[in-house]
Amino acid sequence: MPGWGFSRTAPLFLAWVVCFATCNGSAEKQNTTSAPAGPVVNSVGVELPSDAAPLSEQMLMTFIEEPKTLDISLDNYGVKGADPWLFERLVMFDPDDIAGPGVADRWEPSPDGRKWTFYLRKDAKWSDGRPLTAQDFVFTYRRFLDPAEGNVFAFLFYDIKNARAFNHGDIKDRTAVGVRAIDDRTLEIETEGPCPYLPYIVAYNSAAPVPPHQVEKYGRRWTEAGNMVSNYTYKLTEWVYNKYLLYDLNPHYNGPHKARLEKLKLKFIIERQHPGITPYENNEVDRQDGISATDLGMIEQHPTLSTELRSNPHFQTWYLFFRAAAPPFNDLRVRQAFSHAIDREMICRVVLKGHGTQAYTMLPPGFSGYTGDRLKDIQKFDIEKAKKLLADAGYPGGKGFPTVEFWLRQADPNQMSIAQAIQEMLKQNLGVQTQLRNQEVGLYMDNMYKHAVPFSLIPYQYDYPDPHNMLSQVWHSQPVGHGRHDWKNTRFDEMVDLGGTTIDQAKRMGYYAEAERALVEDVGGVFIYHTHALELRKPWVKGLNKNAFGSDMFWGNRTSLMGVYIGDNVGKRVK
Repeated sequence: MPGWGFSRTAPLFLAWVVCFATCNGSAEKQNTTSAPAGPVVNSVGVELPSDAAPLSEQMLMTFIEEPKTLDISLDNYGVKGADPWLFERLVMFDPDDIAGPGVADRWEPSPDGRKWTFYLRKDAKWSDGRPLTAQDFVFTYRRFLDPAEGNVFAFLFYDIKNARAFNHGDIKDRTAVGVRAIDDRTLEIETEGPCPYLPYIVAYNSAAPVPPHQVEKYGRRWTEAGNMVSNYTYKLTEWVYNKYLLYDLNPHYNGPHKARLEKLKLKFIIERQHPGITPYENNEVDRQDGISATDLGMIEQHPTLSTELRSNPHFQTWYLFFRAAAPPFNDLRVRQAFSHAIDREMICRVVLKGHGTQAYTMLPPGFSGYTGDRLKDIQKFDIEKAKKLLADAGYPGGKGFPTVEFWLRQADPNQMSIAQAIQEMLKQNLGVQTQLRNQEVGLYMDNMYKHAVPFSLIPYQYDYPDPHNMLSQVWHSQPVGHGRHDWKNTRFDEMVDLGGTTIDQAKRMGYYAEAERALVEDVGGVFIYHTHALELRKPWVKGLNKNAFGSDMFWGNRTSLMGVYIGDNVGKRVK
């Protein structure tokens, strides 16, 4: 992008993203192993590679949980990952996490870094053929910040001028939010201060535009089949409740990320329950994530499945957090004792069977600003130190320590196994008793934002590759209802605030390093492991290549998905 672009490590780069294109298929069973005569061209004119299966086979099938909604701008968790193919943001990430054109062809900041101007591409349209304009983004941003909408993820956009005040109800006038349309193709966003990572913010999934004409007509029902319009390479064709979503290519999409696959069929599994790998073995799906540790032994010994298993380090951190403002966790020594009582190596080696990386900081290895190698001794596994700290806090051998409710967010078998391992470590190493409570997602999130969860294991997966996301947006102190945790540390807040407004990249990373040290030393969280994303993928799913971090992860938030196609080695599938 002219002006300030963003790469993963240097926030002043531009990366033009020119994505691959994709293809479609019929719903009939077919076993096609011979190459088609002539090139395969999909319904939007994209020519597929020479080893592509016929057009009738160009449908990808995968499992997701059935969404509660497809309105990603208001409900990150309710969408269940069904959205990345439907909505193009102003800015999009390529496979290497480099920001490039989405709806905006280019963007540029003002000299003081407080105003960003985004120039929308010519003739961008919704899937119903209506023009997509800068006014649509103004409508979208004001809507997801409106306190009446109850969006618990509005805080992600508090860098926009008056966004926090409007969302908290301190300002009633929505036009005061720093987003305005200069004309149909020019959008200006004003921030509270210099904001070098703003292109990352507007690339986040929740920044997806919504169609004002459909929202005003149908309200929250605008995402239902028959009502929904989208602006990306696919459109919703069917939503068969309790069965599947079907997406077809969007003929009105004229952007740089046209897909190769003709159709996507997202089959539903029962919410958060592991389906096992039988459907995958039966070719009911082409890929399957959520592989449990209980399946790994069999998979890794299987002559075929072992070759189809993908394990990719991923920028996600699992950590324990506390209700730090209330006893017994308002005592730093108690939090420190917990941090030293957890054997992370055992969890990664035994429970995760090697598919995880020990965590001692929030930022994962390879992430911009990572300092974990320097800080790992602060929370290292040390039983004797843990016992002494707990005794110094007045609970020798756990005597007098209250039984703690240990909350989980609708844990799957993997997560439950890890929680049970932690529960046993706390019992054996500290004499502390915990009671596991596996809560439904909505109930859990409601209580978390009320700062009512006493003690919990939870992950945070990055949204964009900047420390602001995984440090400030997760750990900066917030009032009840607007942040994950009640932990507060003045030094941490000061450092992330400086990191978020400093243009010089080296200085920014220095501030974030100081912030993370404060987080680890004050035990805002106990960092357990960084995720390895596991999935089974059929050999005929092609077009995903390893990125700069060595990962060929099937990651829907990146434009790499648009390069996927079905190869001519496809087997007989159950569509």
